[in-house]
Amino acid sequence: MEKFRWIVGEWKYENHVPATRLSPSYTDVGRCTFSLCEKGGWICIVEPDGGNVRHITYDPLSQQWIYLLTRGSYGLLRSPEGWIGDRIVFVGSMTMVGITCEWRMVWTKQHQDSFGFINEELLGDGSWSYIDEWRFTRG
Repeated sequence: MEKFRWIVGEWKYENHVPATRLSPSYTDVGRCTFSLCEKGGWICIVEPDGGNVRHITYDPLSQQWIYLLTRGSYGLLRSPEGWIGDRIVFVGSMTMVGITCEWRMVWTKQHQDSFGFINEELLGDGSWSYIDEWRFTRG
C-alpha cells in the first residue's frame, strides 16, 4: 500500500466531460477525502458521514492492484503491471447507468499534491474511446 499512501488526505477535483451528440461539455467540481483503512489494507473514500468505502487495494497472491467501484458505477478493475514510473493503468468490466462495458483508467501522478486519470471505453474495433478526465489537487 506504500505506492498509494501519498493519496491519503483531502483533495479538490475537476471532472472534465466532453460534449456528446446528446449533451454539451461540462465540468464537475468538488472535494473528496481518501483514507488508509481496513487495518492498512485498503485506500478508502471517506463519505460525508465519516464512513469509509473500500476503493483501492493490492492482492499479493495475484500481484495486482484492484480498483473497486460500488456506488453509482459498479466495477472491479485490475492493474497487473502496477505502477510504472508515475503511471498506473486499471482495466476491467464496469457498469454505469445500466450499461456494462470494458473500461480503462490511466492514472498519472504529477507529484505529491497533484494527480489525475483519464477514463476510456473499449470499442468493438479494439480501440479505446476517451470518456472524461479527472484532475485532483491537494487541499
